[in-house]
Amino acid sequence: MPSPSKGPRTEEPKVYTSRYKKSERVLKAFFVLFYVILALWLVKILIYDSVRIQGNSYNPRLPEIEARFDRGSLLDRNGTEIACQDAKGVRVYPYGSVLGPVTGYSGSGKSGLEYAVNQDLLSAGSLWDSIAYWTTDRKLDGCDVVTTIDAKLSNYAWDLLGDYRGAVVLTEADTGRLLVMVSKPFYDPNTVLSQWDELIEEKGNLFFNRASQGLYAPGSTFKILTSLAWRRSAAYDADYRYTCDGYAYFNSYGLRCYGGAVHGTQSIASAFADSCNTFFSTLGVKIGAEDMIAVMESMGFGKAPELILPAEAARIGLKADSSEEDVAATAIGQGRTGMTPLMMNRITCAIACSGTVHDFSLVSEVLNRDKTVKKYYPPGNPQPLMSEDEAEWLKTLMSGVTDTGTAAGMSKALGLTCYGKTGTAENESGVDHSWFTGFITPDGSAPVAVTVLIEQAGGRIKAADLARQILARYLNPSA
Repeated sequence: MPSPSKGPRTEEPKVYTSRYKKSERVLKAFFVLFYVILALWLVKILIYDSVRIQGNSYNPRLPEIEARFDRGSLLDRNGTEIACQDAKGVRVYPYGSVLGPVTGYSGSGKSGLEYAVNQDLLSAGSLWDSIAYWTTDRKLDGCDVVTTIDAKLSNYAWDLLGDYRGAVVLTEADTGRLLVMVSKPFYDPNTVLSQWDELIEEKGNLFFNRASQGLYAPGSTFKILTSLAWRRSAAYDADYRYTCDGYAYFNSYGLRCYGGAVHGTQSIASAFADSCNTFFSTLGVKIGAEDMIAVMESMGFGKAPELILPAEAARIGLKADSSEEDVAATAIGQGRTGMTPLMMNRITCAIACSGTVHDFSLVSEVLNRDKTVKKYYPPGNPQPLMSEDEAEWLKTLMSGVTDTGTAAGMSKALGLTCYGKTGTAENESGVDHSWFTGFITPDGSAPVAVTVLIEQAGGRIKAADLARQILARYLNPSA
């Protein structure tokens, strides 16, 4: 009987083996590539990034590492050194107290930019520098850091303050870059460590940055926010008028216009220009605590604990209308509300830039010692603070202040439209503080915002006059 046929031989085992070997080769290639990339990454960390990582201010071996470097310089926006090493390797600050709030100090401890950009100042400029750090004993040049600060303009603002305590902030409104951040008085970073014990005992707190940390009653500059709250309020009426008799009463709280002025019948435009207290206090009550709180929170005041809603007042055992006095006082910047000059400048920047703002910045780029750019810090993304229509409306109000209002003639003196708001803040411990915040938009240039706070200056005119001089110097640096 013939044996059964085995049939044709199949090639499937060969196909299976071929596919398996191909997958195996791909997998091996992947792992080889992975290990090569990992090895290169480790080499980069060990040779290049390690110098930067070791420069971290929290590194306990930092003094040993610093001895291997010539610390880079801090430069102003024009390339002027504002912190550098002298021939003996001692850290020197040519502008002393003027730029102390910006530079900080470096020694047995660090502050300011000396602390914030320490890694850059102690970083190798190139891969070859990093290799030299590991293979030789020679000192390495750290990178220079270019700041946004204008040193000469800052020095000019410092001199204008004279014997007054206060703060001056000047900002590129469309980028958030700080050109001036002066706080007077302030410690001298050249001598701060040798005089530490004396300085911490000295009256006036020389370690206190009034521009960024000083919470002051904003006075009439707060009427910018009250006006915005009115514009957003359901009760808003473009034709609203109020007759100022010089005084107004809110429960037991009596309020008068500055200097006993009687402004007569006022629209919001004329009341803003004349800084009529009774108009804005009455307007604040008309707006109500809830809408005032909403605007304050949208501007960055957190939960606005300065005001108490009627329902909350009832809950804690107060009269439902007890918040009226607080609203009336807050509406003119004389309540429990506190603002820093930087915060006020930020709001001003938003008005100047159609409602958007950038986070403030002090650093623009990092340079190798051959002056090539190693790292660039672009402005942050713009953030909406108000609508374009709201910003334009506030600009119109602010132009009245410098045209016919409490800072009349300022636009004419500068030769272009200036938008601003003056303020006088009552001070329980002495003479009133003086405020001014505003901006200009030079022809063909971006807007620049200035905020000035002068402690115990006795009125609004002082700050406005100082702001005018700073803006004039900005427009004409060689004057």
